[in-house]
Amino acid sequence: MKRWIAIGILAVLCLGLFSILGNTSDRLELTRVELASAQAELASAQTELGSTQTEVETIKEELADLQASYDELASGRGYTIEDPTYRQMMNFIREDKTDERDYAEDEYVCQNFAMDVCNNAEEEGIRCAYVIINYPDGGHTIVAFNTIDEGLVYIEPQHDDIVNPVIGKHYYKCVVPEPGHYYKRPNYDDTIGGILIIW
Repeated sequence: MKRWIAIGILAVLCLGLFSILGNTSDRLELTRVELASAQAELASAQTELGSTQTEVETIKEELADLQASYDELASGRGYTIEDPTYRQMMNFIREDKTDERDYAEDEYVCQNFAMDVCNNAEEEGIRCAYVIINYPDGGHTIVAFNTIDEGLVYIEPQHDDIVNPVIGKHYYKCVVPEPGHYYKRPNYDDTIGGILIIW
């Protein structure tokens, strides 16, 4: 009888031990799953950190370039434009080849001539204005230079002629043509209604 009691107790203890071992095994498996998940998250975080570090390095390089550009501009070197003397302006206009281009309706018109002269002047370090002249039913575009010795000088970029625009006057009468140039009255009203200067 004592033997059966001992066997029963032993059986109960074994069942308890199996239960403890089963719970421990389940917890171990759960811990393994949690560890694998944590490792995956860590790998993802490391990848993201590497990407962020690359972005930070790129931004540092861009900031260094911007700082160098700013320092160069602040020191007066690099890209600067200035108002020319009258002689500098006339030399530039004579050398500029924009006036040699052909006027082509809807392709290369007065705005294109003016824009090209402005861009070319800027490349030479000369400040040039884009000038819009308003007519009753349209307008025209020329350029201007604020010369440091002769003041504001308007130029017709299609022919390199000086212009003295006056509100209320016909544009063709405001042009001072070079020898060989002639401006006839157009078949539209070119009375100047306004002058807009854009620097």
